[in-house]
Amino acid sequence: MPAADSWRALTQGDALPRIIMVTFCIAVHAMDVFVTATILPTVVVDIGGAAYYAWPTAIYVVTAIMGTASGGRLEANLGMRRALITAASIYLVGSLVCAIAPNMAVFLIGRVGQGLGGGLLASLAYVMIRGLFTEQARPRVFALISMMWGAAAMVGPLLGGLFAELNFWRGVYWLTVPIFVVLTVLAWRNLPPRDVSRKTTRQPWSRLFLLGTTVMSVILSGQTDAITPRVVLIACAVIGIAVMLWLDHRAANPLFPTMPISLRHPVGAGYLTLFIFSFSFTPINIFLPLLAQRLHDVPPSLAGYVGATMSFGWTVAAILVPGAAPRMQRRLMVTGPACLIAGIIGQTYVVVDGPIGVLIAFVFLMGLGVGQCHAHISNRIMISARSGEEVLTAGTIPTMQSLGIAFGAAIGGLLANAGGLSEGLTIGAIISASDWIYGFSIFPAVLLLLIALRLVWLLRRMEVGLD
Repeated sequence: MPAADSWRALTQGDALPRIIMVTFCIAVHAMDVFVTATILPTVVVDIGGAAYYAWPTAIYVVTAIMGTASGGRLEANLGMRRALITAASIYLVGSLVCAIAPNMAVFLIGRVGQGLGGGLLASLAYVMIRGLFTEQARPRVFALISMMWGAAAMVGPLLGGLFAELNFWRGVYWLTVPIFVVLTVLAWRNLPPRDVSRKTTRQPWSRLFLLGTTVMSVILSGQTDAITPRVVLIACAVIGIAVMLWLDHRAANPLFPTMPISLRHPVGAGYLTLFIFSFSFTPINIFLPLLAQRLHDVPPSLAGYVGATMSFGWTVAAILVPGAAPRMQRRLMVTGPACLIAGIIGQTYVVVDGPIGVLIAFVFLMGLGVGQCHAHISNRIMISARSGEEVLTAGTIPTMQSLGIAFGAAIGGLLANAGGLSEGLTIGAIISASDWIYGFSIFPAVLLLLIALRLVWLLRRMEVGLD
């Protein structure tokens, strides 16, 4: 009989359908990001709406973050089985609306359903990981999630391009039907029904809309070239997040666990670590394809894969370290941010003059940094959850990561404009923008290392029974 925390154990008995459900939930969310970006030019040619070209992606991002924030509350009210079926149904309805959309307005309505459903599915994947797998098995499940994101980055554009070339972009959304059927059948057969002794609470729509408005402010900051409106919108977003968390802390039906960004508890320190990880590497990843094309003459068809090297490094590390002992896990939580810092510093020296192979190696090192500790930090957040907040804690992990990406993208755009990129894609402007982006990114990466050290200290304190 294979060990309970081995790879083989994840493919036997009840574990196999559970793994399929978790990976399907993540795959749906991940593939949407890459496929829709590929088919959008064809969509606009077919149904019009070129003036709203950025809105299908923006609306999906906003509603997906709202979905990830409410997945834990949905599971608490409906139970795991009904919550998953509900999330899959919302995503299906949104996909079908997109599939039959006669114009951009209807298409955008469908994207709302897809975003909410996709975010809920991502959140419920983490809830299932916490509820259906042992502490020892979870790192390997997280490794599989990393593999799904890597696979989506590779396969998504190819799949979307195939449907676009066939002039059948709507087929992408019709593919949701068999996925829905599989998820529904697996959920009905393998997930527990709702515990009738649980108390239900209303969904906190006002805080969800405030969160959505905040994320929309972040996205809108990227739609203007002027620095002052960008700064104002980002500042409003920061204030909005603070107000939302304050209201959530006082509410009887919270979306987030108690004090979710407090450095006095492992959950808060873990959340901040995941947020700053995403915040640190996102500005670099966004501009790497441009830097590769214009500074190193990498063909456009291959430039995207320079940034995707980070995903590959993330996946490799996640596969190599899931069986680490607790002491080694704590070390990885420190060496991970250290590798990220080393990767950023290394890129600053070669991003302009190369060689391109060394640049790719440092991008890969950044991915290794994230991958070696991401699963263990997520697992420790789940283990350290306060009593009664286990589901909320697990369900909002992807929310913190998504917020880090959103704010990182906004800051990246601000820095690029400050470097002169808004005045034109000249070599001088691109080099100046890269100086601003890499010069800034080292600061959150160093802050990340300090918070990771604090997290390790809190975990050691908890393990020796001082809490």
